[in-house]
Amino acid sequence: MKKIFVLMALMVPLCVFADEIVSLEGLNEPEWKDFVPPAYVDVEEPKGLGKLNETAAYWYKRRVEFENGIQECRAIETNDEKLGCYQQLKVKQYQQNSEYNAKIEAQDQARMGPQEMFDKTDTMLPIGGYLNNFTRFQPNEFR
Repeated sequence: MKKIFVLMALMVPLCVFADEIVSLEGLNEPEWKDFVPPAYVDVEEPKGLGKLNETAAYWYKRRVEFENGIQECRAIETNDEKLGCYQQLKVKQYQQNSEYNAKIEAQDQARMGPQEMFDKTDTMLPIGGYLNNFTRFQPNEFR
């Protein structure tokens, strides 16, 4: 009987601590690597000619903002508010990723130009006929 009481006395504090551990597990901090392309996970401040690399500068700026956000969330005392802060930080990063991807896609489309320029059926210039005639009159050609 004594053994049962001793085991019960040990189990009650463990249950209380287990509850605290479970509540802290839900507070996993977001990690920078989850929001950034693999090439820019360890990006550092561009210096010298590296300042011309706009992409590295962009991801470095975002990394600094992310780390500042993590520090602000860590300073919060209550777990519920800290969890909310982490969630807001994640949402902000996902929104910035969406905006960045849309910007890159728009730049790619602008670089390609209007799609009608690449239509192969366009017959504005009869290049084929000119090339055939051009090759017939080559100088230094053996006949």
